[in-house]
Amino acid sequence: MNRLTDKALLLLYSLGSCLLLQTDPVYVCFFFLAAALSAFFEVCPKKPFPLLALALYGLITLIFPQGVFFFPLLAYDYFSAVLFSSGRLWALMPLGILFFLPASKYSSFVIYYLLMGICLGGILWYRSASYEKLSQNYKKVRDDGIEHNLLLKEKNKTLIEKQNYEIYAATLKERNRIAREIHDHVGHMLSRAILLTGAMKTVFRDPSAKEPLSQLEDTLNTAMNNIRESVHDLHNEAVNLRETAENLVADFHYCPVSLEYDIDNPPPPQVRYCFIAILKEGLSNISAHSQADKAWVTIREHPAMYQLIIRDNGAGGTFSPGKGIGLSNMQERVEALKGTIHFQENKGFQIFVTIPNKKTENSILE
Repeated sequence: MNRLTDKALLLLYSLGSCLLLQTDPVYVCFFFLAAALSAFFEVCPKKPFPLLALALYGLITLIFPQGVFFFPLLAYDYFSAVLFSSGRLWALMPLGILFFLPASKYSSFVIYYLLMGICLGGILWYRSASYEKLSQNYKKVRDDGIEHNLLLKEKNKTLIEKQNYEIYAATLKERNRIAREIHDHVGHMLSRAILLTGAMKTVFRDPSAKEPLSQLEDTLNTAMNNIRESVHDLHNEAVNLRETAENLVADFHYCPVSLEYDIDNPPPPQVRYCFIAILKEGLSNISAHSQADKAWVTIREHPAMYQLIIRDNGAGGTFSPGKGIGLSNMQERVEALKGTIHFQENKGFQIFVTIPNKKTENSILE
């Protein structure tokens, strides 16, 4: 937009020369020719078209000197084509020669007027070129800043996810430790207390002691059952699906297995146990029946469901419902969680499991 404004000003300045001399049809033709060339240079600024056109225009002015009156406008394009690329002042010599040869036929006042126009074109070109360069630098700095911010956000997101996963893994390990401590110490002490209470009921036949000992035994049994339930709950919550899947894949040596895990929040324990059992059985079937040299495991969370895909590129086998205890157990596990499982044979064997995300279902119902 700045260049078009500059050229409009220079064209008006060049038209001011009509006040200094009497115009003729050749002057009008040069007006349209100069305007057309300047517009063409904006559309096709690449070399060598501008320089060739300007050289041809300069040669024509040697025959028809009226063309020199539009040198301020075309000098702007000459500066853009020559100085912008080379930056050497000696490149202005051809312009000076082509200017003074036809301009020498006019008065000194006309020559000074045209020289002022050429200088004005140079000043306007320098201002616009500096602005464009500054604008390009600004855009580059802005784009680099945006890219840098995006990279920082991505790195920050990765660090937060890694930190959350480490916290989650540490929490699971602590739960496992607590469950083990309760089972090994408190559980054993309660078992010993229950046995001692039973022995006391056998040894002491006093009717007055029978009732308190029975109540004590019931209380200890209730405490033992609560301890067992708590230990089982802690153990269930302590199962890390990602870590278990990575260990299963790392311990599988029949063929390379690519694991893709895309779950942010840990799924419910039932889903974790289901996926782990199916993954174990699926890897076992690959080593026993597939003859594959590559396998893929995908564990992914969608807004409404959890997904497990196990596939290989082997020969597989003909699947029919009810064939194989392992496949039947997979179906039973998935159906117990109201999920679906599909077995597909296409350039290998694929197990496709989906289990509804109950948290999402409950939020939708609410």
